[in-house]
Amino acid sequence: MQTSTQFTTGPLDAAWVAPQGGLVAIDRQLGPESEQVVGLANNTTLPGDNFLKIRARGTSGNNPGRFRLDDFTKRFGEVPAPFSKLSDSDLRTGTDSLGPFFWLEHRVGTQTNCVLAIRRIDGSRRILPPGTTVLEVMLRNCVRGSVEEALNPIRDSQIGVGAVQGGGPVTGGTRMLSPLAAPLP
Repeated sequence: MQTSTQFTTGPLDAAWVAPQGGLVAIDRQLGPESEQVVGLANNTTLPGDNFLKIRARGTSGNNPGRFRLDDFTKRFGEVPAPFSKLSDSDLRTGTDSLGPFFWLEHRVGTQTNCVLAIRRIDGSRRILPPGTTVLEVMLRNCVRGSVEEALNPIRDSQIGVGAVQGGGPVTGGTRMLSPLAAPLP
């Protein structure tokens, strides 16, 4: 049995990722793992919350192992509405600079699109929180717009960066200076 703590609210600028439209960030400890949920705006009439759920996992050694959908869904719990299940055969695939991501889509009318997207990011693709070897991410996002717009929060442009207090989002959650920058006085 995994021990866990209650969720606590934190500032958005302390989030591991920096999706546009983020409203609130909450986090908790799950035994040796950490979980963070970033709440996203839902401007549709569909019930349910839009969110980006991130689980920071440390594994023995540096290899997080092969991604297995059934293990992933056990860790993240039930599939959020309007989706009823998550299976390998139903998933669509995309790739960006952080590697592959997978999603289901649900259309309502002509303007509303929902996605349930998942991905795994290892330390070779971006800087991870301390003690972490892999970030596992689940997105539920319903928007008045295209599927591509719904997928934006899990894409590399928004999840490849972490927020840094006072300075906005920066790559990998650290302040990267140009190698040509002079030292600060």
